[in-house]
Amino acid sequence: MRHYAPYLTAEALGIEAWERDELIALWPKLMMEVAPLDMRRAASDGGTICCIGGHIALAHGISVLGARRYVQNGGALTPLFFPDLTVNHAHPGWRAKGPQAARAILNFLTTGKPDWDAVMATR
Repeated sequence: MRHYAPYLTAEALGIEAWERDELIALWPKLMMEVAPLDMRRAASDGGTICCIGGHIALAHGISVLGARRYVQNGGALTPLFFPDLTVNHAHPGWRAKGPQAARAILNFLTTGKPDWDAVMATR
């Protein structure tokens, strides 16, 4: 298994190695805003606009429909995929831009927690 310092191992994060690898590949794209992001959508029908989970699922070869199911069954990634668990998407993380989502991914990869509250509080 590859290890990219300073990231925690997949085992420590409670995720699969491929998920960790996809997150490591995704955060720079979001930081540079070259990957479109919509935290309210697992994946668009065309598979281009998606949330964090949708992006990693599609990059791994999972279909758009499968990406939607994957996001809903996020397991250890649920706190990263869902800034909060309210029905009305009240948390500002639901409106995150690419750089904010990238910071949440980095927080998750290095601490195991996305800390959406701190990410959305910074400008």
